[in-house]
Amino acid sequence: LWVHGNAAYEAALPRPPQAPVNPQRPQPALPQHTYNLRPRRGRDYSHRYGEDEHVEEANFFQTARIPGVLDTHAAVQIPESVDTDMIAHRLMLIIATKIAAGETHISLRRGLKEFGLKGEQAVYKELDVLHLQKVFAPQDPGKLTGNEKGKALESLMFLEKKRTGDVKGRLVADGSKQRNYIQEGAATSPTVMTESVLITAAIEATEGRDVAVIDLPGAFLNASMDEVVHMVLRGKLAELMVKFAPQIYRKYVTMGAKGEPMLYVTLQKALYGCLRSALLFYLKLVADLEGQGFRINPYDPCVANKMTGGAQMTLTFHVDDIKISHIDADKVTECIDWFKGIYGSNVRVSRGTTHDYLGMMLSYSNQQVRISMADYVKKVLDGFIEDIHGTAATPAGENLFQVRSENERLKLDEGRAQCFHSTVAQLLFVTMRCRRDIQTAVAFLTTRVKEPDEDDWAKLKRVLKYLHGTVYLSLTLDASDMTLMRWWVDASFATHPDYRSHTGAVLSLGKGGVISMSRKQRLNTKSSTEAEVVGIDDASSQILWTNYFIKAQGYHIDDTLVNQDK
Repeated sequence: LWVHGNAAYEAALPRPPQAPVNPQRPQPALPQHTYNLRPRRGRDYSHRYGEDEHVEEANFFQTARIPGVLDTHAAVQIPESVDTDMIAHRLMLIIATKIAAGETHISLRRGLKEFGLKGEQAVYKELDVLHLQKVFAPQDPGKLTGNEKGKALESLMFLEKKRTGDVKGRLVADGSKQRNYIQEGAATSPTVMTESVLITAAIEATEGRDVAVIDLPGAFLNASMDEVVHMVLRGKLAELMVKFAPQIYRKYVTMGAKGEPMLYVTLQKALYGCLRSALLFYLKLVADLEGQGFRINPYDPCVANKMTGGAQMTLTFHVDDIKISHIDADKVTECIDWFKGIYGSNVRVSRGTTHDYLGMMLSYSNQQVRISMADYVKKVLDGFIEDIHGTAATPAGENLFQVRSENERLKLDEGRAQCFHSTVAQLLFVTMRCRRDIQTAVAFLTTRVKEPDEDDWAKLKRVLKYLHGTVYLSLTLDASDMTLMRWWVDASFATHPDYRSHTGAVLSLGKGGVISMSRKQRLNTKSSTEAEVVGIDDASSQILWTNYFIKAQGYHIDDTLVNQDK
């Protein structure tokens, strides 16, 4: 299957509203903060792909082929955002998590046919959870106007086979109709920045903090809807709902034009798939944290801090995945118990020195943290359409930026072009986290996804051969020198085929590159000196944001040193 084309995924992709905003609809109550976020990059994605080869960010990821994953997107709320890091982080995280776990989502009809009794039991279990949590209430169809029925969201039930062999059901709403009346941006929910995760991990390791990672199951269902939203259950799903609780739902069932049973309900909780569900949960989580004395970092709205027991406790959260750290393990336990008191005792908890967080393995020891993604790299290699044999000493050769003329290059056939596209997207996910060693090669390959040729294919295979020999290579970080921010920024003059230059930058807080970047410059320069100036400009927003973020975390910075070659 291809990610592109699925109705549920299309509903989650960023696009302009199709109708004027309803002025009578209440706007979301945002937190009482003024978030001073770092400058966001433009929609054209030219900072990564180049102005001539830019790819609309939604198109870049939505057309990528996901080997072995069926409809994984259907059960996940993707916020309405056009930010590069947000889209890449959220979608590629879904891909990484599902591929690594070996999980698949399939439709209700196919699932019942394939899984039989196990599938039906999984559906009943999901409906039982939704019923007990009062996620929706039955609605008399005779009291709904034609307009309300037309705006009612379609319901989608998916069955998921876990790697343990168990089958899990997931009911979601198709929120595409909400785009007709929800203003663009009004449904956006923030997620923690990758840079924030890496910085806080380095600090945690150096300070010897106890770290725990928790997952809040059914997180969205803990947030109440703040508007009237109707949903319709059709066909087999309506029948199963009535079979589950006939005394409640039977009298509300009506027959559709095609003779299929229909059950209208009013959503009371933020069901997955509704455009504002992620935002509603975020607002609830922030309100809960602030009620416990946490303060949100103004430079990343998904990082919270609190002084307790004479030391700082730090939380980073990506929707319902939360990393907690404190020097005292008992304080971490108290925080976990507090979450269990709100979200239930089935909160999944990871304690110890090694944690799986947002697709990364974080291993803390000797005041350092090692970050690796070996399992994901293996999945990328196994999913490539050609067998990768042998190794390469480096991810790229001297000809990385060399491109043949139009009449000399041999373009890839459609099948390999799609494979090139999806593999580069997967490698981009890795480089954003721990494999900085392939960042320059991948940065160039992302400029070639529109019309890759045989040379690009060979360059991609070289990166994969390098990964084949360095699967277990990890990024080691510490923050042993927080008072001095050491940056290295450089530019390679006129290295791209269109004579654009290339910028590279890296930050170290003691050991390892906690933040790095490698990108094509957005304008042509006349000399290497001018390219160096543009390179500093490319890195300046990241440099400033990092300083502000670390200071907001409560650490003093004496100076920021930017090194350039001579």
